[in-house]
Order: sequence, then structure tokens, then C-alpha cells
Amino acid sequence: MSKHLGAAKSIRPDAPEEPTPVPVDDWAFAAEHPDGYMAVSAVRDATGELVDFRWLYANPAAEKMMGMSLAFVLGRGIVELLPDARSRGIHACFARVVENGEPYVDEVYFPLENREHWFRLVALKRGDGLSVWFNDITRRKREELETGFLAEASHLLTASLDVESALHELARRCVPTLANGCVLQVMDSRGQPLLLETVAHEPLQEALLVEVLRHASAQDSGEPGLLGLRLPQDVPQLLTELTPPLLQSLTRDAEHLRLMQALGAHSLLAVPLRARGRVLGALVLFTFTPRSFGREDLRFAEDLADRVALSVDNVLLFREARQAVAQRDEFFTVAAHELRTPTTSLKLNVQSLLRGARRGEAGQMPASLMTKLENIDRNAGRLNALVNELLDVTRIHAGRLRLDLEEVDLAALVQDVAARFELPATQAHSPLLLELSGPAVGAWDRLRLEQVVTNLLSNALKYGAGKPVRLRVSADATCARLVVRDEGIGIAPENLPRLFGRFERAVSDRHYGGLGLGLYITRQIVEALGGTVSVTSAPGAGATFTVELPLRATP
Repeated sequence: MSKHLGAAKSIRPDAPEEPTPVPVDDWAFAAEHPDGYMAVSAVRDATGELVDFRWLYANPAAEKMMGMSLAFVLGRGIVELLPDARSRGIHACFARVVENGEPYVDEVYFPLENREHWFRLVALKRGDGLSVWFNDITRRKREELETGFLAEASHLLTASLDVESALHELARRCVPTLANGCVLQVMDSRGQPLLLETVAHEPLQEALLVEVLRHASAQDSGEPGLLGLRLPQDVPQLLTELTPPLLQSLTRDAEHLRLMQALGAHSLLAVPLRARGRVLGALVLFTFTPRSFGREDLRFAEDLADRVALSVDNVLLFREARQAVAQRDEFFTVAAHELRTPTTSLKLNVQSLLRGARRGEAGQMPASLMTKLENIDRNAGRLNALVNELLDVTRIHAGRLRLDLEEVDLAALVQDVAARFELPATQAHSPLLLELSGPAVGAWDRLRLEQVVTNLLSNALKYGAGKPVRLRVSADATCARLVVRDEGIGIAPENLPRLFGRFERAVSDRHYGGLGLGLYITRQIVEALGGTVSVTSAPGAGATFTVELPLRATP
């Protein structure tokens, strides 16, 4: 805020004994004017130095705005009634107008009648004195202050998820802009203390605030209350003046009363931080000067509290969601590890039975039993692959995807993977067509790159609709490229942007199995290797996946 002009002296009931007569006709032009008007004459000492200004006239608008009657101010000095005018430079500005004739225009603050008032002043030379026009701009200045403060608060509260630091800074900014003291109390979703911030303009008062809170906590009787005061926490409170009788009725014991009296709070307002029907804390503001809070101050505090509560609630929801995700990932990890042991054992036992049956170790096995064993083996392998996908997702989300780089020939790796898919490709009636233009050697993680090729080839065979699947590998001086193309059902344009997301599917899982994790894992591996993966497709025209990898990946 701008510097204050200073507080007016208390209005004394006695007027000057012999006020200078007011020549009414000289001021007729200002008598009905809606703006305030004052005429003052210079007061000089024996050396001729201008030491003060004496009121000659104040029109009715000026009387109303200042809360001082003409009879009271007539003949009195500006410095006499506004002693801070000299120290804050206003008297010097008025003196310059008299000495050099240059007008003085400014916006100044007067705390009158324990309330803040802003005026726009225009001072003009008039003989050996001044004509001063002014109007009350308190509403505009207040709106500017409130709008600016709320904008700063909103930015502060949304710029980071570190809500504790943001609230600490916000409490600091409340003093002295809004009040002389501030207490900001915030609880988490379980009602446990999240933050308790105390700020005061003077160090002694801040220490007393801390002591009041410590005493209230030590004497906690289970009754709700702000600073231990007997005030409800769930409704706004406006105490315009904390009179001794009122303070005594609000405190809980003699020590509490003593501390509050030592604190010297003159006025208090408190507003709850409310979000989604529950109270998350409270914002408490004090004045230690004769200034009193009013209804406009309470309204503004409620607006500020709404922003604080919304921000706190959003951060708490985010933290709860993040915690839920962490718990889910932990569950996936534990479940996957628990499933991996029996599925691996199952597959090993089934494969052992199949090998023995094929060698005739138990005599001729019926064809139907062999078919069932092969189905068990195939489904155990599928279950094992799903478990591995869950483990990979949790590792990726936790940032624990390790890369062991070595020299790898992508063309040779694609040949190896394609050889392992000969039987599935034959069963799917989708012949594999390889186009290899020569070696494509780079520094990559062999197992992870093999996983990429496997996922893309499995995907192509699943949706290939019994048509050929083409794999093409090429390389230049800096980059290797893998293209996997099928001629199957294709992908609708609206599904392309989300195709590489977790648990995303472009088709119904009723007709196609899987968790919707293969392409997500593929993208994470490729990007971890410093490359990119993309897809082009149209319904009924198949899909083409393209992987581009730098020859030297960074782990």
C-alpha cells in the first residue's frame, strides 16, 4: 500500500476561542460542490518560514468526508490536527505550491474515525495560501487493493503443489497489507494439523501470538475455538472492537485473558476455510491500532478464504490420489511377484509333461490329452507375460526401468524374434515377411529392445485378420528404423492419440485379450532409449508402427 498520511488527532470538543469570520460570499462557488474543498492560509514564524497552514473554510462535502465540522477546524492548523503531515512530506508539498506556484496532485491515505479513507488531492496556490480540492476514492482504492491481492494470492496458491510454502508466504503478505496480525490454521483431510502460521507486524506481538496459541493448546478442553477464544470455528466472526468486557467473556482463564490483553488486539475477524462442505481451518486477522474491521473487510476475507480452501482441497485431493496410485502400484508389484512364482512353476511342469509325452515316457498319450497340455502350456505362457507387463508398468511408473546398454544388431534381433513367432504366425494365417537391408547396429538394451519387437509383432498378429505382416529394418549414419505393418482391421482416427496410454485399447476386450499395456510399455522403452514410436492407420486398412532409435542411446 502507499504510505499513509497519518492518523488525525482525536476531535476535541472545544473550538478556537476566536475563530476567523468566514466571508460566505467568497466560498459560494464551493458550497454546493460534491467534491470536498478547503481553503487554508500560510502560517509563518518570525523568520518568515512557512510552518503550518490554518483552515479558513471547508465546504459541506469536505466536512462530511473528513468527519470534522467547519466550526471545529476553523482557525486550526493542518499540522495541529494531522501531526504526521510534516513527517510524511505532505506539509512540504503544500509549502512548495505556495512558494513556486506548481499544483500538487496526489492520492493520500487518512485513517479517520478508526476507518481507512483514501482521497485524491489537488492543491492550488491561492494568495499566500492554498485551495485544496479532494474527493473520496476509498472504494476504488479498496477494489484495486483487493483485486490485486486476490490475483497474487491465486497465483501463489496455484503455482506449486507445495501448499505449505505457499500458505506461509500468503500469511506474510497479509501483514501489513490487510491487517497488523494474522493466524492461518489448516488441517488435512483427516483433521490433523497441516500448517499453523502466525505473523504480526511487530516481533513482540508475533511472540505473544505464539504464546496465546501455546496456552490454548495446553489448556485444550475439547471445545472448538479460535486462539482458544470462545468463538465458533465454522461461521465467520467480526469483532469490530475487542472491549475489555468482551475479551473477558471470550477468554477461558485468567492467564488466557492476560495474554490477550498483552497482545493488545483492537479488532478481530475470522473466517473458516471451507471446501466441499467441510472446514479445513481458519484465517484470523487482527488490528493492533485504533483501526476497526468492517463488513467490507469481512467480505474480502471470505473471498480470500474461499481461494485458500479451494487450493488446499485440490492439493489434498492430489496427494490422496497420488497415495492411492502408489498403493495401487505397490499392490500390482506384490501381486505380480506372488503370481510369477506359481505361473512359472506351472509352465515348467507342463513343459516337462509335454516333453515326456512326446518321447513316449508313459506310453502313447491320447491326442486329446496332448492338446489339453499344449493349451495349458500356451495359457501359462500368456499369464506369465501378463504378470511381466504388470511388473514393467510399476517399474516405469516408479522410475526404476533399468537399461543395460550393449552393442546390438537390430536386424539380427528382428530375425530371432520372427523365428520364435513362426508357429503363432502360421496358426493366425499371417505369414511374416522380413525386409532387412543389412545390419543396423547401435548401443541399446538387448532384452528391452527384444520386448519392443515382441510387443509390436504380437500386436500385428492379433489384429492382422489373417493377412501378411511385414517387418522392415533400415539404418543410416545416426538412426535405425523398424517398421511393423499389418493389413488387418486398422484403428479409428479418434483412437490414435490415446493408443500408447496405460490400459488403453482401440477395440473391445471381449474379442481381443490383453491388458492394454503392451504399446504403453513399448513407448516407454523406446523413449528411454532416446527414440520415438508412432502409428499410422485407418479403419479396414491395417496399421503401421514405426520405431526410430538413435544409434547411441543415453541410459
